[in-house]
Amino acid sequence: MVEIALQGTAVRRRTLRYQTTLLVLMVADILCALATYGAAFALRIYIAFPFTVDLLPSMRFAEVNHPLFLLTATQIVLLYFFGFYDLHALIHRSRLLSNVAAALGVQLLAISAWYFFRGDLFFPRSVLVLFWLLNTLVVAVLRMWVVRWLARVRSLRVVLIGMRENLESFLAGLPEMLHIPGLTIVGVVSVDGQKPEHDAPQVPWLGGVEELPQVMRKYGVDEVILLSQPTWKDAFIDWLVRAPGGWSELGGERPRVLVVPSVYDILVGRVTSLRLHDVPLVEVLKDPQEDLAFLIKEVVDIGLVVVLLVLSFPILGVAALLIKLTSSGPMLYRQRRVGRDGKEFVMYKLRTMVDRAEAETGPVLAEPADERITHVGRVLRAARIDEIPQLFNVLNGTMSLVGPRPERPEFVGEFLRTIPGYAERLHVKPGLTGLAQVNGEYRTSPEYKLKYDLAYIYNYSLWLDIRIMAETVKVMLTRRGV
Repeated sequence: MVEIALQGTAVRRRTLRYQTTLLVLMVADILCALATYGAAFALRIYIAFPFTVDLLPSMRFAEVNHPLFLLTATQIVLLYFFGFYDLHALIHRSRLLSNVAAALGVQLLAISAWYFFRGDLFFPRSVLVLFWLLNTLVVAVLRMWVVRWLARVRSLRVVLIGMRENLESFLAGLPEMLHIPGLTIVGVVSVDGQKPEHDAPQVPWLGGVEELPQVMRKYGVDEVILLSQPTWKDAFIDWLVRAPGGWSELGGERPRVLVVPSVYDILVGRVTSLRLHDVPLVEVLKDPQEDLAFLIKEVVDIGLVVVLLVLSFPILGVAALLIKLTSSGPMLYRQRRVGRDGKEFVMYKLRTMVDRAEAETGPVLAEPADERITHVGRVLRAARIDEIPQLFNVLNGTMSLVGPRPERPEFVGEFLRTIPGYAERLHVKPGLTGLAQVNGEYRTSPEYKLKYDLAYIYNYSLWLDIRIMAETVKVMLTRRGV
């Protein structure tokens, strides 16, 4: 627990630096959009371009409508969805200019559609084309500068791990990868302990996997790239794709193929993928908060919590009164839970059990038919009303509206020892509700709840939060879920 907390402090510093860079980049993108929009008008007013009849009258600038909000909003939204706020992906990305042109080309279409549906057909189309060209150039140059700046601040140090034959195959195309800005491949580690034969002296063999801890400490490794061996799953999928007639011979159509995922499958099964030169990569471990959506999430949390507190205040008052009238003990229940980076905090709930329920048993997980739960408490739990005081935890920054549910320190210590990948859920703030809560049941095992939590963390989006909150309302009405 102490080790997780110490590691979390370093991660928080890096995350803060990362998020500050994102905020500066967002402001710079907004200024780019406004500046290049103005520059496009200025060029048409003062410079004659081919295929234009004459100079644009300067009075036209005051005569037309300027969609500045649409301009800046689409700039941020489209660059986000095209992955230009993922700084790690920028380091690996090739064809930067063409990718920026594609993203801002969608912006050009959106603005053109806005003018068309407004019926404003007198806007000079050449200005829009110039704006797109200038905006694309400036945004691409800005991203190139950011990549080079990141490379100067701290180059990503990468270690390759795999069987000897996989390493040899990968290293065959390595020379071009050695010149990627901001990326340093410090060496290779072989799973079988055999030194690969290759012609890249800049990338030394660092030994077998048993020496990996020393390698990590010595070189300060940022990324580990695992070169996978083909498995029976690969062979099966290959057979299924290349020999579709195999199933028809058995008198049936080719079936859908579904997988019960392991923790590893959940971690790698995310939306975002990277590429190192022409080699596709899928991230396995990263700080999930190095995403603009997590920064926006904290702002949205505060705004929604204020509204929810106002709306739920009458319900909270009635529930507290019922608790006081039907059982002895305090109305509010305080309990220590483990939050982000393994730090403990006090979580607030309405008391739903008899007073001092764990005085004799110690910390134990509640069961659906737990005799310690009071009659009023059973109703409060079923309707999730007992969770309302946790809105104050969101206000003080220890929790979020949506995220993995926080567990007690006693259980976290056990789960860290017995459940692979459990520490990953401690990288984000815990939530009032989560994917496990709207999909699971009381008897769902911690292992399966973890898979839901990891699926949420590593496929996070604001739209996913909205879906989970909508599902939570349905769960409250149907009285199911965790």
